[in-house]
Amino acid sequence: MTSRLIPIDGAQGEGGGQVLRTALSLSAATGQGFELTRIRARRTTPGLRPQHLAAVRAAAMACDAKVGGVFEGSPDLRFEPGRLAAGDFRFEIATAGAATLVLQTVVAPLATAGAASRIAITGGTHVPMSPSFDYLARHWAAAVEKLGLRSDYTLERAGFYPPGGGEIHARVEAWSRPSALRLEQRGALVRLRGVSGQARLRHDVARRQRDAAQARLWEARRLEAEWEVVDVKGASPGSFLLVEAVFDKGRGAFGYLGERGVRAEILGDRAARRLLRFLEEDGATDPCLADQLVVPLALSGGGGVVSTTEVTPHLETVVATAALFGVKARVLGRRGMSGAVEVECN
Repeated sequence: MTSRLIPIDGAQGEGGGQVLRTALSLSAATGQGFELTRIRARRTTPGLRPQHLAAVRAAAMACDAKVGGVFEGSPDLRFEPGRLAAGDFRFEIATAGAATLVLQTVVAPLATAGAASRIAITGGTHVPMSPSFDYLARHWAAAVEKLGLRSDYTLERAGFYPPGGGEIHARVEAWSRPSALRLEQRGALVRLRGVSGQARLRHDVARRQRDAAQARLWEARRLEAEWEVVDVKGASPGSFLLVEAVFDKGRGAFGYLGERGVRAEILGDRAARRLLRFLEEDGATDPCLADQLVVPLALSGGGGVVSTTEVTPHLETVVATAALFGVKARVLGRRGMSGAVEVECN
């Protein structure tokens, strides 16, 4: 571990939890400590929130870190990693904080530890403004597997916003060898697929979401998708929908959650329209996947290039934070336009 702590401004870029999670992942994997100040300073509720505390504690447990400032509302955090070690972990988020974001924080670092790890985590599995369980397990996991990072996920219980209460089990394999990833051109469309689910709801909500999405795809472009309709165990009522396009070399996915007062048919139609727009755009991946691949690209040792339909503030923030840890990465393209991210091999 280096003695110097990397200073990081927590209000940089998009100014949210992205800076924190990126720093935690890279710190745990590289052994470089950091000091984060002005955490989420521009947000209406600045400082560390419960979901951020969960990510800090998870990363600290994985690498036996010394930490300071770990309390709700804290504007500053000191993180000094120790030895990263694989093992069996259980992390708990008492609120509906996104369990998927905590998993993404620790999965890539744990894969570098030389042995397999098992993780159980409670919290929100399908919550706004974060990848859903299905996005993580079906879409993100498939993308990082091309880098040699193999992980699988089981939904034990869905947890919707606001009560949360979900649970995910994960297994992370040891990263065996460096592998580059080049997703520059998406190639030919291989398949469209989707999963529509519900928990503790009546009136066939999941089927109605599926039917509306499929109807829009067929009406617009005579497209057929492969569908899975599921009724899952849940801590509270809720529904979700994920639509995905898989190409020879690229992939895009978009998740939607049921909303009070929004009919299932409207939700399904929205999801299909978003997928149709993606099919007309340039870029091998959806915008969310692009920023979520930067840390795995950096830790794989192989680096690579990933093009996306939109350069987002989140992507720029991840790249800027990664650079503080010595990662040679750059964003190609203008914010709001199609572009790419390039990460050089170690």
